[in-house]
This record gives sequence, C-alpha cells and structure tokens, in this order.
Amino acid sequence: MDIIQLHPIIESWNLEGKRVLLRADLNVPIKDGKIIDDYRLCALQPTLSLLRRKGAKIILATHLGRPDKASEEFSTRQLIPWFEKHKYKIVYESNLIEAYEKSLVHPEHILLLENMRFFSEKESANEKEREEFAIVLAGLGDYYVGDAFALLHRTDTSTTLVPLLFKPDKRSIGLLIEQELEVLNTLISNDTHPFIFIFGGNKLATKIPLLKQLFNRIDTLLLGPAPVFSFLHAQGKSVGKSLIDEKAINECTNLLKLAQEKNVKIIFPIDYVIADNTFEGPLHTIPADQFPADGIGVTIGPKTVQLFAHYIIRAQRIFYNGLMGDTQRKETLSGVNEIFTAMSQSAGMSVIGGGDSVAAAQILGLADKVTYCSTGGGATLAYLSGEKLPGLQPFIH
Repeated sequence: MDIIQLHPIIESWNLEGKRVLLRADLNVPIKDGKIIDDYRLCALQPTLSLLRRKGAKIILATHLGRPDKASEEFSTRQLIPWFEKHKYKIVYESNLIEAYEKSLVHPEHILLLENMRFFSEKESANEKEREEFAIVLAGLGDYYVGDAFALLHRTDTSTTLVPLLFKPDKRSIGLLIEQELEVLNTLISNDTHPFIFIFGGNKLATKIPLLKQLFNRIDTLLLGPAPVFSFLHAQGKSVGKSLIDEKAINECTNLLKLAQEKNVKIIFPIDYVIADNTFEGPLHTIPADQFPADGIGVTIGPKTVQLFAHYIIRAQRIFYNGLMGDTQRKETLSGVNEIFTAMSQSAGMSVIGGGDSVAAAQILGLADKVTYCSTGGGATLAYLSGEKLPGLQPFIH
C-alpha cells in the first residue's frame, strides 16, 4: 500500500471574513441529552482554533448517530452546551436555506448545522438529487475543510461530492486528519515485529475484507467478543446466546485457513465473562469450553487477560479495534481495562481505534497512556488494511 501524506493548506488562505464549511465527525455518545465522551469534540479544537485565528466564519457540519428519521434524540442541538462551556459563540440552524442567510452574518459565531443524516434521502436518492444537495451545502462556504477522519471510508455526499465543488486551492484537510495519517503512517512504515491486532466489537461482516488485507501485516490476532463467537460458531462450538454474524460464518472459516497460509497466529479466549439470558443479566466467569445455553458473552475473563497480556507486552506494534464490554456497564470493562493497561506498559507503539473503544479508554483514565487514540474505527482499520478512502480522494492532487 502507498502511504498517503497530506498536509493542510489552511495557513496559506486569507480567511478574514470568509466562510469555511467544516465537515467534522462529532458523532459522540450521548445519553439522556448528555455527552458521555467528548474525545471527538476535543480532537477538532486545533482546527477550530486555527480557523478562528485566521478570522473565518465557521459553518460546522456533522452527523450524529444512525437515525431513521429526524428526531431530537439525534439532533446536533445537543452539542451546543459543550461549545458554550468551551467559550465558543455558536448558533444553530436546521434549515439549509436559512443557514445560508445566517452564514453571511455574525462572523464571530460558529454556525452549527443540523445532523447531516437527517438529510439521508439525499444520500440514497438518484445522482441528480445528490448533486443538488451537494450544491446547496457547498453554497454555505467560500472554502471547504474536511476533518471527519472517522467517516473517510464512506461515500457520504458531504465528504466526497461537496469538496469537489470547491477549487483545489480552496479545499483542504484539517489538522485532525493530518495527525491521524501521520500516526497511522508511522504504525505502517515501522517494520518492527511482532505486530499484534486485538479485535473486538461488532459489524464483523463489513470488516472481514479488511481483516484479510491486514493479515499481510500482522503476526498475531487476539480475538475477543463479539467477533470470536462467529469464529467459534463456524467451528461448530457452543456460544450460547452470544452475538454472531450469520453473514460472516463462511468467511470466518476462510479466514482461519488464510491465517495458516499467512502464518498469522490467532489466539482465542480461554475464559469469558458472560451475562445470563440477556446482555443486562448478572455477570459471571466461565471457562471457554463450558458455555451455557443461555449465556451471552460480554468480555474476556481474567485468564484470557493474562494470556493476551503475554503477547501485548512483547509486541512492537499494537492495534486495538472494537470494544469488549459496554461503556454503559462499567463493571464489564474490567477485561479491557487490563488490556489497555498492558498496552500502556508495552515498549511498542500502541493505537486504540473506534469511538466506543476510545470512550472506554477515557472512562478508565488510560487514553493518554497509550501512543494514540484514533477517532476512527472502520476508517482506521480500512487505512491500515490498504483500502482506498473515498473521503480522502478530493484532497489528493
């Protein structure tokens, strides 16, 4: 894979009184209207500070959650208190036509747009409607800055079509994307071994093609919940009521064979913390070969923590993707707490990727103990696997 090196050109812009459409990824976890983890918001601050210092009027676009339709639960209004707390002057607008009028006044205010995914019909509609939506959105800015690293592996209109409506010298990546690429390029280009990948979370089927590519780089795959249950199910082993991805079962079998061909060692857990009957049920630890029929695997058990730590401590490069446990139940984070601690104690380079995983690292007070916490989950995995990122293409000249 060719390493992509991109640098912002914002410093060369004369932005006094100019409008900058800033596409960010502020998809932060929110419960009962309160932000649980603000890591992605904080990660955007260097770009915000640079634009404000240069006198720009910032029009801020982001998505939030996976809404089926417009609702207060996913409204970007919920982000306003964070901006106010951090001394930003901010106004909000849900209507893009009204937003145009607001973009022309009060340059000291950030103009926060409504959730981009509320306009999802413009994403899935025919090409002409997508283009019309892109034109309306692009009309809100004189310049475009893309800093939504976690969204780069997707083909959203706001990250792929909209920037192309600005001349090359009026579109740029932001400081966050630059930082993300620099860290991941170091992780790729550093050819020291062992290279360990710790894999948990969900959405296995979409990540399998990336896993195949990653097998060309890594030495060892440490499998955790929930992906491990699909691999075990593919081998005919009992996993109780644990989450499995039926679409991925055949591919799991193929991946096990590919690992042998590529000399990639796959390490399975030897014990689990499970919940009884429902994910919210009482927790207890079981040996891996004694899975009860009503058990739901939540995270790895203490013996597996020791096993995984054995590999982590000796690794030169470590990449963690996909949370084991649930940030809403802190007692389920004991395993990942130990894993992150082992990563922090390794002399090797360690990167945590994914919103939930980074949120857990923040909750556990370990985010600043590893080399880097990436704002991307799927995007980070895609880049490390050598996939082309659609959201980067408008900036590669």
